[in-house]
Amino acid sequence: MLSARNRLDGEVVEVETGDVTAEVVLDVNGEEVAAVITRESAENLEIEEGMEVTAVVKATDVMLRSD
Repeated sequence: MLSARNRLDGEVVEVETGDVTAEVVLDVNGEEVAAVITRESAENLEIEEGMEVTAVVKATDVMLRSD
């Protein structure tokens, strides 16, 4: 069980893998959500396009910017 309450179910639409990290882009109800995780985690989870996953958001603060 996870203690984080902010969970976003979505479909993986893009995976860009680098030497150390992987950027995973999800389609969550028509909106894109991107996560940067370690390459090892992406490989262990066998993340690939078309896969259904849940993004779990746990943060102590959120910063906003207005132009």
